[in-house]
Amino acid sequence: MNRLRAAVLPFAICFVAIPTFAQSGSSGGQTCSCTAPDGSCSVTITCPGGCVRYCGNKDDCWAECAGSFEDRTTVATVEIKDGTYPQLVKALRSSSGKDLEFIPTKPDARLDVVFKGAPLWNALEFLSDRGKLRIDGRDFEVLRKQRKVLLSGGRTSFSVKNRPVSTFVNDMSFLTGLHLRIVAGRRSAVVNIDLRNVTLRQILNLVSKQTGTKIREV
Repeated sequence: MNRLRAAVLPFAICFVAIPTFAQSGSSGGQTCSCTAPDGSCSVTITCPGGCVRYCGNKDDCWAECAGSFEDRTTVATVEIKDGTYPQLVKALRSSSGKDLEFIPTKPDARLDVVFKGAPLWNALEFLSDRGKLRIDGRDFEVLRKQRKVLLSGGRTSFSVKNRPVSTFVNDMSFLTGLHLRIVAGRRSAVVNIDLRNVTLRQILNLVSKQTGTKIREV
């Protein structure tokens, strides 16, 4: 019998609404769209759950699925009593919005597992220790090794192509477990980097310089 519990970490996120916002529900999820007041840009996104968008003047538009911030690194309460791995994986998919593929070492094992606001990473480690796990098409063990290198100050190769800096920061928060945030600059600025032999701090500094933003751990 395995049981994993984690404390809930409180947080708060504030969004400032502007005109030309639309959100609608459907069987396919929520759709957010808007157009900048000066007509310079527009954006539309559909998400499994809620979504957030911002459209400002001078081509400053972005949209993300709700949970792309703190929720992307945490899971809602998941409780499996005398259950199976497929039940747990299904619950984690639903809670995190991640594409998870899992082949357990002991497929017939019965589970007694509880996650309460636990970091998603902990839940993924729980699975990876008990089988073969892929997340969004990537081997989770590769991500574990990369996290260890980045957090230890080690050097690695790192490439990002045509991704909004807001998405980059969310991905790095998930990968490292650090609470990284954009505190200045345009969230829609695009990241294009192909780096060799760099540390986490160098990656963040180079992306900040390229995009004209300030990225900090908060």
